[in-house]
Amino acid sequence: MRKRYEDFLGRLNQYRLYLNMTQEELSSALGITQSQFSKIELGKTVMPCKTLECLEGMGWDVDYLVTGKNFEKGTSELNVILQQVEEIYKKEVLSVVTWFVKQGLSKCCQNLSLECKCEMEILQMRAIGECPYSVLYEVRKILDVAQAIMAEKLGVNIKKYRKLEKNETRPDVELLFRIYEVTGCKPSLILHNDHVESIIIDDLWSNMTAPVQNKILSLTEQILYFIRM
Repeated sequence: MRKRYEDFLGRLNQYRLYLNMTQEELSSALGITQSQFSKIELGKTVMPCKTLECLEGMGWDVDYLVTGKNFEKGTSELNVILQQVEEIYKKEVLSVVTWFVKQGLSKCCQNLSLECKCEMEILQMRAIGECPYSVLYEVRKILDVAQAIMAEKLGVNIKKYRKLEKNETRPDVELLFRIYEVTGCKPSLILHNDHVESIIIDDLWSNMTAPVQNKILSLTEQILYFIRM
């Protein structure tokens, strides 16, 4: 695990240099001292969740920083439509759209990645109306394991795990990577519990071909037309 964290630090350092930012400039933007950031970049202090969130707010790709993988980003046409749906229809529309997305993926992808499988499962849970404490709660339910087993998998004690699952404490970068390694859940989902459906739809959308995307868009617009009649 420590080797992977060192890889994260390497990506952090490389991107800072790519942006031509000094440690002092970046630490100022993050609201911490240069000494604090130096300890983070040297691996003497594990980067906390709050600092990673600040980096994302500055436009940094936290999924790449933590996992080392490049995931396609961007707002899908489907999300543009869904963002215009009235609140009273959102639950019903999400349920139908989730089914469309699942069928679209089955036609376009023979072997879904672990990340896509995790996202599809979370989307389906939310489509049937479950009200999760957190994304971590959802991925544990997907794995169908008890809290004690999940805590063991993540290398934390049960007391800390329960706080993580209830969002009473936030995971640092090392723990975010363990969550990703065990479940396939990207760090961005853990950071944004309130916008998970939108993030997932955008992520899964990029795995479908243009004809399938166009068919889903057309069907979604038809569904909205009938709902609003």
